[in-house]
Parts: sequence; C-alpha cells; structure tokens
Amino acid sequence: MTEHIIEFVARDRTGITTVVTADGVSDADTVIRAISAGHSGYAVAASGIRPAPVRSLMALGTPYLFANWDGSKRNNLHDLAFTAPIRTVPSAPSAGVRFRTAVVASLASLFGRSHHRA
Repeated sequence: MTEHIIEFVARDRTGITTVVTADGVSDADTVIRAISAGHSGYAVAASGIRPAPVRSLMALGTPYLFANWDGSKRNNLHDLAFTAPIRTVPSAPSAGVRFRTAVVASLASLFGRSHHRA
C-alpha cells in the first residue's frame, strides 16, 4: 500500500475538495476511493508527532475525509486548508458625500465664505 502525507487541503462550503501531497494533487473523491479500496493510505504529519491517519467516514450518506491528531472531536484536516490572502479595496466616497461637498463649496464661494461646517 502506498502512503501519502497530506500537506494542504482545499475546501468549500461542502467540505474538503482537494488534497495536496508531495506526490501531487488529487480530488477528495479519488482519495476517498483509494482509502476505501485499500490501495493507498493517507496521513497528516502534524506538529512533529507521529502521522495521524486520514480516514474516510460517512455522514448523511456522503463520504468525507477525516483526521484527528489533537484528541478533540473536530476534523483537524480542516486546519490544513489553504486560505486565500485577504485583499482590502479602498472605497470611494459615496455619491451623497460628493454631492454635499460640492453644494457646500458652491454656497461658500457664492456667499464669500472660505470655510464651512459639515
């Protein structure tokens, strides 16, 4: 049986979708079939402890990948999920703010005032 060490996973709202090992990238369904058939074993080397096995479990009639190395009941495999970097986008002032600023500036110039209260 071939052993693979999982380095990263990708997930969406339904769960783990892709597994990344040193040998390549596989979709979760392929990994589940390989584990279920006994063709390949998958594990996670977490925090320098012995590799935790990755199992295929069933929930609501759907198989999913599960690994646990910290003794909790949660699926630690999600800890390996790649997270996209967060990008901030500067926002432009709203049309209302721009309009108010233009009106105040126009009135100030009309009445000869150089400053205004907003």
